[in-house]
Amino acid sequence: INDSAITQSELQEAFDLYQHQTGQQTPGMMSERDRTALQRRVLEDLVDKSLIEGFAVKAGIEASEEEINRAIEEVLARAHISEDELKQALQKDNLSYEEYRGQIRDQLVKAKMIQREIRSHINITDKQIEEYYLDHPDEFRAQEGVVLRHILFPLPHPPAPEVVDATEKEASRVRQEILDGTPFPEAARQYSNDPTAGQGGWLGFFRKGSLSPEMEAGIANLAEGEVSEPVQTALGIHLLKVEERTTGDIRPLEKVRGSIQEKLYEEAAERQFEEWRKELRKNAHIEVFL
Repeated sequence: INDSAITQSELQEAFDLYQHQTGQQTPGMMSERDRTALQRRVLEDLVDKSLIEGFAVKAGIEASEEEINRAIEEVLARAHISEDELKQALQKDNLSYEEYRGQIRDQLVKAKMIQREIRSHINITDKQIEEYYLDHPDEFRAQEGVVLRHILFPLPHPPAPEVVDATEKEASRVRQEILDGTPFPEAARQYSNDPTAGQGGWLGFFRKGSLSPEMEAGIANLAEGEVSEPVQTALGIHLLKVEERTTGDIRPLEKVRGSIQEKLYEEAAERQFEEWRKELRKNAHIEVFL
């Protein structure tokens, strides 16, 4: 490849790693034809990697140790794992920590190169965004459902009738307290016997029909901001507050403009990168002995 080479041992190492990470068949279970095709695919990836690295070197594009460290810290934060846990996971994939840092370096260099050579030249117009919005209405149709908070008063199993009656009375008292002005989240933190109490009873979004029949019936006639009468389920007695109702209507363009722009931007970047990659190969001297 120009002034560099990919050795048979490097190809074999990349081939073995690819098989391990993708769960491909072991060599003994793979036909010679399939093995050769897979080797060719891995080799093509190595050629692209070599060409991109060569271009980056000539262009003076590089990733510093600090940038690599910061990227790994972001990986750890997103995955909620420690560095030791990451190293253990890498070991299972037959990958050393230094090899992993090398992969991160390659990703950073490639991202910088794409930003400079491709992304900086992409411009998504308002017309393109509007045309995509009109051509793909179902992508922007909101799911019909409801956003809820709740307060849970648990019941024993099986609940005695007098316990159910007493618990319902307590729930009704708390409901009246809320109607008299106590914010629902505050009441949830004070009275709810549920892990969601710390979040003010927040349950989140539920698609229409996904709640238990008792809950569906309990909130059926509630408007946004209203609190249900006590609702009994298998868990206990609930007070439910409807925070928001969503319909199956199409969301306004201004609500989704940013996501459309990002989608079109990514698609354009992918197309242009493929064209750039082909041009890079076209202008390179490549000989394959496989």
